[in-house]
Amino acid sequence: MSMLIKGVKYIIPCQSRFSKTSIDDIVKQQYTSISRTIQRCLDDHGIIVREPVDKEAFPALNHLLHELQSTLLPRKLKIRSRRERNIVKSIRQILSTRSDVIMRRTDKSKVLFIGNALEFSNKALEYMIKTEAYQELTCKR
Repeated sequence: MSMLIKGVKYIIPCQSRFSKTSIDDIVKQQYTSISRTIQRCLDDHGIIVREPVDKEAFPALNHLLHELQSTLLPRKLKIRSRRERNIVKSIRQILSTRSDVIMRRTDKSKVLFIGNALEFSNKALEYMIKTEAYQELTCKR
C-alpha cells in the first residue's frame, strides 16, 4: 500500500541486492556513473585534479561502493526489501495481464490513479464534453 501512496517513483529498498548482476559489475556501473558526473562538474568549473590527495578520491570512491555492496543487510531490512520486491512484482504482473485495469498519473497533481479502464475512458469523455476544452484526435489510414 505504501508503494501506491508514494507513487510510481517509489524505489524498493536495496533493489541491487536482488539483481542477477555480479557485485563487481554493479560497482563498476555505479562508479562509472558517479565518476563521470564528478569529472564533468570539475571540467565545467575549470578544476584540474593535480594534488595526490585529490587523485586518491576516485579509487576511494570505488572502494567505498564495493564495500557498501558487499556489506550484509540487517535482517529487518532484508525481510522488508524482499517483501516489497515481491509486492511490486505481483502488481506488475497483474497490471500486465489485465487490460481492464489502468494506471495513470493525474494531469495536474502527481496522484496515482488505478482503476477500471472503461470507467477512466468514460470520465475523460464526460470531462471533454463538459469543458469543451479538448477535442479527440482520430487517425484514419
